[in-house]
Amino acid sequence: MSKDLQQFIAAEEKKRPGSLIRVKERIDPNQHETIAYLQHLDLRGEQKMVLFENVLTLNGQASPFPLFYNPFITRQLCADALDMGNLKSDMDLSLEVSRLEQQRGEVETLPPAKAPCKEVVLKGAKADLRTLPIPMHHKDDAGPYFTMACAMKSIDNGAYDITFTKNMYYGPQRMSFSAHRHHHLEAIVREHEKKNLRAPVIVILGHHPAFYFSTCCMTPYGNDDYRTASAFLREPLRLTPSETWGEDFLVPADAEMIIEGEVPPNVREKQNPFGEIMGYYQEEMMVPVIDVTAITHRKKAIVQDVWPGQMDHWNLGGIPKEGSVYNTIKKTIPGIRAIHLPASGCGRVISYISIKKEFDNEPRKAAMQAFVEMPNLKLAVVVDDDVNVFNEREVLWAVGTRTHWDKDLEVIRKVQSFRGWLGDAVAIIDATKPLKGEFPKRNEVSEEAMERVRRFFK
Repeated sequence: MSKDLQQFIAAEEKKRPGSLIRVKERIDPNQHETIAYLQHLDLRGEQKMVLFENVLTLNGQASPFPLFYNPFITRQLCADALDMGNLKSDMDLSLEVSRLEQQRGEVETLPPAKAPCKEVVLKGAKADLRTLPIPMHHKDDAGPYFTMACAMKSIDNGAYDITFTKNMYYGPQRMSFSAHRHHHLEAIVREHEKKNLRAPVIVILGHHPAFYFSTCCMTPYGNDDYRTASAFLREPLRLTPSETWGEDFLVPADAEMIIEGEVPPNVREKQNPFGEIMGYYQEEMMVPVIDVTAITHRKKAIVQDVWPGQMDHWNLGGIPKEGSVYNTIKKTIPGIRAIHLPASGCGRVISYISIKKEFDNEPRKAAMQAFVEMPNLKLAVVVDDDVNVFNEREVLWAVGTRTHWDKDLEVIRKVQSFRGWLGDAVAIIDATKPLKGEFPKRNEVSEEAMERVRRFFK
């Protein structure tokens, strides 16, 4: 049995009772109610997956498709997606991602009649976005959006690229395509535009969390993301011919729902404001559009959504990048021990890096490599290997007690260009102890005593 979203949900309910809330009461995503429910959970500190089983479609009808949220809300759930068992260390998850990122799995092609995502096929006027639940997220969003991953295929090398983006509803068969300049998808759009071709694209509205996790690694342009997804799933990724382009464009056979469409060349329309990952509304901008050609789905499909700028989103975007940046730094600094992109930096703009320092320049080297790998990173704090980078109190303790502001803080201008309002400068804080000279010994608790009293906490 191949891995899919419904298999993951069933497994988690059995393995971790109480990890999923099934909301059976009527909830209207068109009126921001799904997000309001999640906000209430967040205010209570309840990190749960949520399946809204009774929602409305965009046209106000009872939806046959539930809405699912939060499979990445804890690092343990992310580890479960990768079949890792109970986490002993938060860094174990990042290291496993760093390992899987470097692998290339296998794919296999199913005939459409055997593909779960083709149990229902809608074309022409029947491929109507209004029959789906498309949530309104934040109060001042310009409209309802899908927030899941899109996939395209390069003309130049034939590789499939999967990237998280968003799609604002324009009409029954038209939506935005928020491919930005730093996205590989935008590069594929431009490949097609150079030849005045319509670019095939799919929106994947539900799959096993390991599939989505793989798409957030920082693999280079030209990487075949279908094969990376296979590595994360630990089994061949099953594909099937699309309805619109046949065998020329394969789609994930075990997806819950797929929207097929084409990006017309040299067409841009307005989208936004939209509350995004940084916790701010993204400004109005001109983006490509998608003309919908088909919708295919399972008979009992679950539609997946992301609440932008919250823990589920930050883990999804940040943890794979921890693995990617770790791989990059490890090449020149073998003493790297851990890296964390904390929620305080939205899993994007702040990094904590621990190293076993051998040379005084290594903290700066590690930080600079992180800035090169992550075009939106603003601050790198480098600490010794006795500091837990997943404990922000420890990191800030190191900053407060091991940093000389006159020599350990460095600001470098004109480095980044991800968001204009974020500025282009980056900062490095070297919170490591000096290799030479006197430095106080850190307080320690007896390990023997810890072991003797462990029985009180079982």
